[in-house]
Formats: sequence, C-alpha cells, structure tokens
Amino acid sequence: MAYDFGNLSPVDFEDLVRDLVGREFGIRFEAFAPGPDGGVDGRHSKGASAMILQAKHYARSSYASLKAQIKRESASIAKLNPDRYVLATSCPLTPLNKSELAGFIGPALKSEADILGPGDLNGLLRKYPDIVKSHIKLWLSDAAVLDRMVRSAAHAFNRMTKKEIEAKVRVYAPNPSFDGARDTLESNHVVIISGPPGVGKTTLAEMLCYAYSGEGWELISIRSLEDGLAAIEDQTKQIFLFDDFLGKVALDRHALAHKDSELARFIKRVRNSPNARFILTTRAYIFEEARQISEYLADRRLDISRYVLDVGIYTRRIKALILYNHLLVAGTPSDHIASLVSSGELARMSITRTSIRASSNG
Repeated sequence: MAYDFGNLSPVDFEDLVRDLVGREFGIRFEAFAPGPDGGVDGRHSKGASAMILQAKHYARSSYASLKAQIKRESASIAKLNPDRYVLATSCPLTPLNKSELAGFIGPALKSEADILGPGDLNGLLRKYPDIVKSHIKLWLSDAAVLDRMVRSAAHAFNRMTKKEIEAKVRVYAPNPSFDGARDTLESNHVVIISGPPGVGKTTLAEMLCYAYSGEGWELISIRSLEDGLAAIEDQTKQIFLFDDFLGKVALDRHALAHKDSELARFIKRVRNSPNARFILTTRAYIFEEARQISEYLADRRLDISRYVLDVGIYTRRIKALILYNHLLVAGTPSDHIASLVSSGELARMSITRTSIRASSNG
C-alpha cells in the first residue's frame, strides 16, 4: 500500500514524520506547539549539537510551491545552523527536485538522502508497519481497510459511502481517548463513552468501529438491546454499537425496570464471549441520573463504572485540532486560517462546547 498522505492535516503529517524519521535514526525528536516554527518541526539535541527535522505537507500542492517555500526559509535554516537538517515532504520529488532543494537548504543538509519524499516515507512505513496503526487516520485510509469499512457501514450505517467515511476520518483529531477506549474495550469487552453534549462521543465511537471493522470484525449498529441479544454469535467477531443508549429510554423507574436488566444481561453476554465487543455512548448527566434510580447500573457486582470513559476533558490543543481539521476539510484557504491564528483571537477565546459540537458531530 502506497499512501499519498492526503487525508492527514499538516499537524498529523508532522507527528507521523517525527515518529518515522525518529525510528529510522534511533532517536527521539522534540515536538513543539502549532504555530510559526522558525523552520523547526522536530529537534534532537545532544550536547552542543542539534539535528533539525522539517515536515512540509504539500500532497495537494505543486513542487513549485514547495520550492518557493524552502527558498524563503533558507535564511532561517542558515540562522539555525544545525549540525544536520532533514526535510520530509508529501510532495512527489524527482532526483532533480532534490538537487534543487539541496541548493537552497545549504551545508546543513549532509546528503540529498536527507530529503525524504513520499516514496521514501512509504518505504519507511513498510519497514516499520507498526507506525501505520499508531497513526489511526493513516491506517484507516488504506484502500483495503476502507473497503472493509464500507461493507460494514453499508449494513450498520445506512449505506455510508467511501467518500463520507473518508471525510469523517479526515475531520477526526486523534487524541488519548481513542487508545484509552480501545484498551478498556479489549480488557472488558465493553466501553461506555460518556461526556457532555457535543464533545465527540459518537465520533470516537465511530472511529473505534471503523478500526475494528477494518480488521475484519462485523459491525452491528443496534437500536435496542433485544437487537443485540438476537444478533450475537460466539463464532463470529462482532463489534456492537448502541449510540445514545440512555437517551432512548425515559428516565423513570418504570421504564428502567425492564431496560436496565436487559443491559446487564447483554453486558454479561458480551463479556463471556471471546469474539464480541460492545460500545455504548451516553450523555454524562443522563448516565449519572440513571445510576441514581437503576439498581442494575448501580450494582457493584456488575461494576459498570469500570467501563466508563469520560471524554469531556480535552486539552486546548485537541480542541484547536478539531476546529482546524474542520476548517481544512471545508476548504478554508490556508491564508485565512493563518490570519485567524496570527490575529490572536484563538488564544484569547475559549473553544467552547458549542464549537466542539459544530466540529465533532458528536
């Protein structure tokens, strides 16, 4: 599989490049906050020497644009005066292109081999395949994985198209909640994704479902616990999704008397199956209210609290990435985004729950 990296944002691409080049060189690159970087996307220092890594995401731009940018930054590179400078780009390069770029970069470039184009990066991804899966947006863009997701989505999500799934993947801002949710899911077979309205619960649940379906699991979106109990089969790998499961139940003792016992029954059924996983989403306040009036949700023997992953706390960086990804996918010109950042408005304003709701569809 050869990746063109088109579904990655510039920030995603920088993270990937740091991991790939760092693995190849056997070192760890420092990462810096988004914004004007002075020509530094990664830095490795040892004593008085320093290696600088620059990532240029130009998958959808011409070589002329990349050349002009490197030419503008040549003075900054000379001022940094690193012991070694490495450039990685998603823009396709010819040998002549590399030679031309080397002339602008100057003596800090020890070899033209330190200019890595998409072919070189794909070679490193084949060499270190584990890095592909650690960058979930890259892995989910694999054609074979996408085909498996589309087949699952056709059944579970009312025939979503490949384009729609790709758009969701591009918008997603990777964050620690994905790994936390997946770890809980693997340990306990069940995870309840809880958080305030609009925080991205459904988006996280969908990314988990896509990851499992990409690995060959059958995706089953259920609207009732009866659906799940009827569909579960121990011989088939199945991932069940019940979105906003408590929002579909009136929160009174009479309504929960029947539903919560079914929930306990299905959770126990899933936990006892080696090939079943169950993802539920709910708004945090509804879940807490339900626990107050439900003997099953409060049952310590069921220990349902261990399955809860609260995604209500995001760092400012993650919130900014969610907003940035949506601006990028919407086709907002890069100079408009740069103007927004340079204006200082983002630094002064709080990225509110409403902003996240507009960005995450969750």
